[in-house]
Amino acid sequence: MTFSFRIYPALMLGLLATAACNQEMNKQPAAADASATPAVAPATMPLQGLRWELRELAGEPAPQTEKMPFLLLQNDRAEGEAACNGFAGPFELGAGRQLRLGPLMSTRMACPDLAVETRFMQALRDTRHYRISANMLSLFGADTLGTPLARLATVGGK
Repeated sequence: MTFSFRIYPALMLGLLATAACNQEMNKQPAAADASATPAVAPATMPLQGLRWELRELAGEPAPQTEKMPFLLLQNDRAEGEAACNGFAGPFELGAGRQLRLGPLMSTRMACPDLAVETRFMQALRDTRHYRISANMLSLFGADTLGTPLARLATVGGK
């Protein structure tokens, strides 16, 4: 009888240790999976509160610039970088995905090449409609069936 009383505590201790190790092992893969797998974007991204980085201008890949041109819309205010100079101003949202930016004011730094900046700022001024698909924001003029004026991708929050 004394033999079974000595085995019982050892058996219980072994079971508890196994259960604790199993719990820890179950936690580790979940944490590893969460960091290894990128978050899935919702079906429709919000327009406001996200940093939208320029990917295309008039259907062509955006040229490389020293600073990444971007647009941030928040609290009725548009702001961002246009390759060299910063810009800011109001924006208005209307029915049917209507969007009007401006008037936009920008800094006036001496920049080596203003071609991308000029085209990006013109696309923003000409924007009348937008469309979001996955993480891409397409800006359109009056024609929403043609090539977007610009396409921007979100990379997360501000």
